[in-house]
Amino acid sequence: MNNALACLIKNPDDINASYEVAIGENPANGHTTESRRSKRAVIKHTHYWAAGRTLRIAFLDGDQAFRDATKAAANNWLPHINLKFEFVEGNEGDIRIAVTPGTYWSSIGTDALLETEGPTMGLSPDRLWPAFFAANVMHEFGHVLGAQHEHQHPEADIPWNKKAVYEAHSADEFADEDHYTRTIIDARYFNRLDASEVSYSAYDRLSIMHYAVRQGWTHGDFKIDLNLVLSEKDKAFMAKAYPYPTVQAQ
Repeated sequence: MNNALACLIKNPDDINASYEVAIGENPANGHTTESRRSKRAVIKHTHYWAAGRTLRIAFLDGDQAFRDATKAAANNWLPHINLKFEFVEGNEGDIRIAVTPGTYWSSIGTDALLETEGPTMGLSPDRLWPAFFAANVMHEFGHVLGAQHEHQHPEADIPWNKKAVYEAHSADEFADEDHYTRTIIDARYFNRLDASEVSYSAYDRLSIMHYAVRQGWTHGDFKIDLNLVLSEKDKAFMAKAYPYPTVQAQ
């Protein structure tokens, strides 16, 4: 079964370490209100890089065609953000990409700095469908830039048919005991983000960060086709997250 743009997010083992590395990179990641602090014992923060910095990106494996296709797709973000991508030789990058057949995953933003070895992103090569591969790369690099999944947006009111989604995955890579299966599927599809804990703009069903939603996986007449390009809201959101310096009038 082809789960278009279904990916795993690599969550940190230590939320406090995630917080420290995030604000060390960009102090604005730690911004929160006093009321939010008083209601929660755990630390919530964003994961954006410091605007203007260069992200060093290394490939741990993969042939030249895979690397070239990845670079071309990732670079679609660059006209809209005040960051640079430097693709480096060897395995010492801020972002380290591995070939992971059949699976796409990534750390979120600055969480990539929590480990100095091993991959921070996994991509599955797809030479038969280059547009699909490019969309996946742009999606994963959206995570690199700090974006979460759009279908889990606080305002996303998708009429999921959970039973149909569970059944569709029962013979797929999640063919374990029911609780484990449902826990993973819930985390991947259904659990919406807490509006008090994330940075977000208006819900965007055209976002590259949105999963395709199959007609058979919802109640009623509802589906969302696979998004293959960055939406205008994707571009605007990341332009705000990574702004260029304001030129002061003389």
